[in-house]
Amino acid sequence: MGRETDQKNHLFLFGELTPEKAQEIAERLLSEWGREFTLFINSDGGSSFDALALVNLLKMHERVDTVCMGVALSGAADLLAAGRRRSIVPGAIAMIHQVSWDMGTEFTANLVKNARFLERLNDMMAGMLARDTGRPKETLVADMATDHYLFGQEIIDYGLADGFYDAAQLPKSRRRGPRRVPETFEPARRVLRRDEEP
Repeated sequence: MGRETDQKNHLFLFGELTPEKAQEIAERLLSEWGREFTLFINSDGGSSFDALALVNLLKMHERVDTVCMGVALSGAADLLAAGRRRSIVPGAIAMIHQVSWDMGTEFTANLVKNARFLERLNDMMAGMLARDTGRPKETLVADMATDHYLFGQEIIDYGLADGFYDAAQLPKSRRRGPRRVPETFEPARRVLRRDEEP
């Protein structure tokens, strides 16, 4: 087997999980279905629908390892947990919570219908995380009721990851000058946009 075939492909989810970013990752996985991938994560989450689509795709693919390099918040935590082999760096932070949706301008009938939809979606995502973490679904439902943060070893103990990432797996490269890193740290809520209504 040649070196090209053995080489793992690296995917990156840094920043908000947007529909464009989700499509980019999905297209790469689908176009090279027979290969292994590592998805590196440093994301404050984004759309629940985009996260759900990628979680489903990772589960179907079965050959995507996930690594949290910084934060895996909201839907990004779901992606971390969905990997084949799940790793974190020692200073990683994860956070899980419920889906949220701005329903301020809805008609009364739609409020009731969409509230039931959100309840079912939350229940489904809690069930998926329960299977990935090995924790009872009731525990996930209770913990996701509010923002539930986990730091370092706590992420592993909770079952969102399997262990710490081995830096020896990173490709060697020449040292470069310092890079400017954004310092924003506002978790993106699991917000369903108006164009994502069921």
